[in-house]
Amino acid sequence: MRPSLTPTICVIGTWHQGAVAAACLADLGFSVIGADPDPSLIAKLATGKAGVFEPGLDDLLARGIDSGNLRFTADLTSCCSGCPFVFIMFDTPVDEQDLSDLTGIFAALDAITPSLEPGVVLYVTAQVPVGTCDQIKTRIQKARPDLEFGIAYSPENLRLGQAIKVYREPLLPVLGSDQQWVLESLEALFQPFHVQWHHVNLRTAEMTKHALNSFLAAQITLGNELGNLCDEVGADGARIAQLLRLEPRVGAKAMLMPGLAFSGGTIARDLQALRKLGDQTACDTKFLDGIWESNKSQNHLVLRKIRKFLGADLTGQNVTVLGLTYKPGTSTLRRSASLEIINDLVAAGLTVRAHDPKADRDELKKIRGFTFFEDPYTALKGARMAIILTGWPEYRDLDFQKVRAEMADSGFIDTQNMFVAEELTALGFVYMDIGRGRGAI
Repeated sequence: MRPSLTPTICVIGTWHQGAVAAACLADLGFSVIGADPDPSLIAKLATGKAGVFEPGLDDLLARGIDSGNLRFTADLTSCCSGCPFVFIMFDTPVDEQDLSDLTGIFAALDAITPSLEPGVVLYVTAQVPVGTCDQIKTRIQKARPDLEFGIAYSPENLRLGQAIKVYREPLLPVLGSDQQWVLESLEALFQPFHVQWHHVNLRTAEMTKHALNSFLAAQITLGNELGNLCDEVGADGARIAQLLRLEPRVGAKAMLMPGLAFSGGTIARDLQALRKLGDQTACDTKFLDGIWESNKSQNHLVLRKIRKFLGADLTGQNVTVLGLTYKPGTSTLRRSASLEIINDLVAAGLTVRAHDPKADRDELKKIRGFTFFEDPYTALKGARMAIILTGWPEYRDLDFQKVRAEMADSGFIDTQNMFVAEELTALGFVYMDIGRGRGAI
């Protein structure tokens, strides 16, 4: 059997990428079932509210629900009945070392396997280590040896804050499968996207995701190390990044701007997958190991800059962090560099106050170590230093005369290089950025 021409699609895993895919597919006219083992997440989605903030996603979810094309369930035992396509779209969690935890994916797979239809195509976009699709295939075959099914993988690259556009216009349109009929079935399904897909085998597709994020990690780490050196010698690392982008062999979008370490788990997950693969195969990964170690140390520069301004003894000193999410345009705090840096500050004896315009308030309740304020000016009151950690555009619109009046001292660390130094120094701030040559750290 092969999938019908008018299929119902079941999307398993609906925290972020699954919610985006389900909403976009429903908007194209497909009948979509979004399934997740978390009943509280499903209850929220059923009202048209996404589990994590993504611009435009709530409206798209509501439209799909109102049209009847989109529904949600927490029942994994029957959600796949009658569905010729099942999308495995978990946002794979990572542990403290950024290694993938596949427990939830395999548990969900075991739950849905009894209800899989003959001829079903399992389409995996969850971020998984190379070889995982073969493990999934073996697991299903063991449970249902007579089931005819296909499996495919695509490297997901949605980007929080831009996910809807990227899902509709994929930047890395790769379909990986070892079964030609599966590739043809997915090509037919995705015709409404008007994308030229590149066909590869399963393991090449899985490896492509690792390769992409490791390449991005290398660029970010190089830019950061160059920026640190530029601060020492008075060179402008941000300007150097702009100039390097003029060189065709570098590219106009090279991620070379000096700043904080990469965070969020996505890039680190794939870098760690390759390093672990190196350990398993006795293959040296010295370059990747170097990237990992450099990135781990990068965020400590915030504390070094604070010490430069406040001195060695930080006990009881008040500082305010602006921005907690791991990037603008999202509400998630998962694997946020801001939280890692705050841990550093608290361990050094600092008292930390914080603000973020979109941080998930339920997640905030589970985090200790700082005091959160809904109003940025209240958060800044009495602080000796303000520290921009997430580049929310809202912070550009602050009244910095009022900010300076509220603060007890003039320290200002801009890890996102958002501001013009001269404008803030003119207001009385001692301004510190990253990599633009304004003094040694």
